[in-house]
Amino acid sequence: MRYNYNLNLNALKPDAFDAIREADEKLIGTPAYMGIAWFWNNAYKHNLRGDIRPISYATRRRIHKAWLKAGLAVDGESPAHEAILFRIIPRK
Repeated sequence: MRYNYNLNLNALKPDAFDAIREADEKLIGTPAYMGIAWFWNNAYKHNLRGDIRPISYATRRRIHKAWLKAGLAVDGESPAHEAILFRIIPRK
């Protein structure tokens, strides 16, 4: 059975957000990754942190999942990583 939960991460106290982020760090590289913890290579930080344009947790999950599906290390850097990244979030 699937449940539909809505959690406003912006409304959490810092300690609560940190606990969720720490839990998500343990899920990096797995299909259970939630999109909160940073997993990417430094080359992609501006795109995945939201420095260039806002990015959602769902979009981070899509990229993470696509890199896993392609057999790529989620913290790697390559033309294949970039092709997937910019297919999901087109360059400006």
